[in-house]
Amino acid sequence: MSIQLIEVDGARVAYRVAGDGPAVVLIKNNKHPLDFPVAQLLARRFRTFQIQPVGFGASDRPARYDFGSIDRQVLAVLDAVHVENFIVWGFSQTAFMAAMVARATERAVALIAGGADLLGHPSDADMRRLEREPRLPVSNLEFWRAFRRYDWHHELRQMKQPTLIYLGTGDPRIRKLRRLEPTLRGCGCDYLEFDGLDHTTSGFADGADGGARTTSAITTWMTSNVPPADR
Repeated sequence: MSIQLIEVDGARVAYRVAGDGPAVVLIKNNKHPLDFPVAQLLARRFRTFQIQPVGFGASDRPARYDFGSIDRQVLAVLDAVHVENFIVWGFSQTAFMAAMVARATERAVALIAGGADLLGHPSDADMRRLEREPRLPVSNLEFWRAFRRYDWHHELRQMKQPTLIYLGTGDPRIRKLRRLEPTLRGCGCDYLEFDGLDHTTSGFADGADGGARTTSAITTWMTSNVPPADR
């Protein structure tokens, strides 16, 4: 299916849909590849949406951004095709975007966040660097400003839907995530590591063994943790 467009708050949101079954939303922040290899694997069992938020990918880039509206963008796509509940999944930067969607709507019946620590990122020092970086696209800067409005320790504890945090053992973030694991579990999150995978091979764009391994394990987690009535 070609890229579809829907207008939300005056800006067009780009998305693609494939497959049949329970809905899984992958947050996508780039145009290429047109389809994530992981999306192609998921489409064998799920109705898989690849949604590109305003300011990213093939979606519009208006002069003003409101990343508090990312949940409205996702819900507008799903409403257009008459889908109620969905699992939202992001990787790296889009894991943080997926978290913003999940905190805002109970129609997101599970959150999957890969390759990212949702707690304490970006730090105050990181944010100061981002604010000074002249080459940083305004969409990225506004997204991180929006993400930092929330206390994510509190948000994760308040979220009712099951949440999975995962990454590969070869990812440079592994040491920080391992330190955070007890805190994440205390916030109600499940935690999963993929032996030998790095930030690339555990991501959406890996079409080889890494993509197959992560998709298989996370599909098992989804079917075990999300009741059929909610999928």
